[in-house]
Amino acid sequence: MRLSVNPNDKTPIYRQLYEQIASQVLSGALQPGKALPPIRAVSRELGVSMITVRSAWDELIRDGYLVSRTGSGCFVAPISQTSRDSIRLQKLTSAVDALVADAKSLGVTKDQLCELLRERF
Repeated sequence: MRLSVNPNDKTPIYRQLYEQIASQVLSGALQPGKALPPIRAVSRELGVSMITVRSAWDELIRDGYLVSRTGSGCFVAPISQTSRDSIRLQKLTSAVDALVADAKSLGVTKDQLCELLRERF
């Protein structure tokens, strides 16, 4: 599992960690049952507070990406492929909606946006 934080990013560090782990779970890079490193180890490695890491882990547990086993740590939760696909589509739809809104506010046409997407993809 690879994690990094950017203290200059306006996104809170706990949210940066949340997004990275959630993405790795959804992509299959982190398989169900895989143990996450201890909070203390992640905190030390990234140079961030244990409270920050705990906040990310707690949200990931709340949202069903991780499960906590008392005395054993946190593990990747089993998520069905159907649920994974649904979550990925939901996240992508939100991102596309934001992109379209930004493009409209900047006066970018649908054709220009489609061309930009083709170039970048």
